[in-house]
Amino acid sequence: MKKEHLLLWFLALLSVILGGSTSRVNGAGLGPDILYVADTGDNAVKRFSTSDWSSLDGSKGAFAKGASLTGPRGLIIAGTLLFVINQNSNQPQPGAVLQYSLNTGSFAQAWVAQSDKNAPFVPRGAVIKDGVIYVANFVLDNSGTPGRVEAFAGSGALLGRLTPPDASRASRFRPRGVVIGPDGLLYVSSDPNFVLPMGPTTGGEVLKFDPNTSDFKGTLISDLVGGSGQLNRPEALVFGPDGRLYVTSFRADPFNSADTDSIRIYDVTGLLVDVINLDEGQQKRVVAQALLFGPDGKLYVPINDTLNADPNHAGEVRSYDVATHDFTVVLPPFAQGGTLKNPWFLTFGRTNSATLAYGD
Repeated sequence: MKKEHLLLWFLALLSVILGGSTSRVNGAGLGPDILYVADTGDNAVKRFSTSDWSSLDGSKGAFAKGASLTGPRGLIIAGTLLFVINQNSNQPQPGAVLQYSLNTGSFAQAWVAQSDKNAPFVPRGAVIKDGVIYVANFVLDNSGTPGRVEAFAGSGALLGRLTPPDASRASRFRPRGVVIGPDGLLYVSSDPNFVLPMGPTTGGEVLKFDPNTSDFKGTLISDLVGGSGQLNRPEALVFGPDGRLYVTSFRADPFNSADTDSIRIYDVTGLLVDVINLDEGQQKRVVAQALLFGPDGKLYVPINDTLNADPNHAGEVRSYDVATHDFTVVLPPFAQGGTLKNPWFLTFGRTNSATLAYGD
């Protein structure tokens, strides 16, 4: 690690010790938790009670919303703040890391403003560990230049950039989701074959980094070709209570009903051990780009509204029993009276801001 990187990392850790806690609210005591969902359909963050899955936003219709929120992606709770990774979709500026009050939903401040010279251009998922936020920056500019994971201190200062060291892999590195694993390493999903204009690319990878040193620690999953029944354009990834890694994956061809959008499940060596199919061969797709474990050990999966998606499912949130693959729709689709139009990343009040594990 470079000396200046080590110093900034130490200062960020010191800020945590002195009060910059990344602890979660809603985690102490008993009672229902709160589910927060980023809805890119109307650029808002919405809340639901886990006791009966009712909306907590009343006539407002949203917890956090405003002109500055355009393309919300990753969500993290730290202390009394909700961090929103904002992509500034279709805007002539980079993305940003925004903070909102958990008490009121009002905008508090930007951790990394879109005007910052180091602002991530197309940010996606993020985690916070020891006072440092790691943001998956999908591409660096409008030409589709490969991305990197950006590490920012609590002051908003850029600590470093994580990218594979070898040129061939770095040229394919387009990070989408991040999570701290049980071994303390940062796991990053990547869409290695992305091109502009974006088409139905195939293939995917999961790479590992040491978050303390930024060192590349190898590739857990490498499927550079992809295709039907393979890993394609992975986004969210999370370790389950069973120690296995759960990763979202797309159909290779959005219009091929013989293929399926899915959640692929890997053991600690990167071996595929199970697959949860989302659309089960329907002509229209059932698509997920996010997932998270929550109450009762269930896997919670928001269903997107994307290319060739089934409107009868878009906007719903499912709760999966990962052993049986059975699911319950806890939030109905938008077409059936639900409030979510195009749900993406999510967090519970009791979600760990680093490991994304529930209730610890």
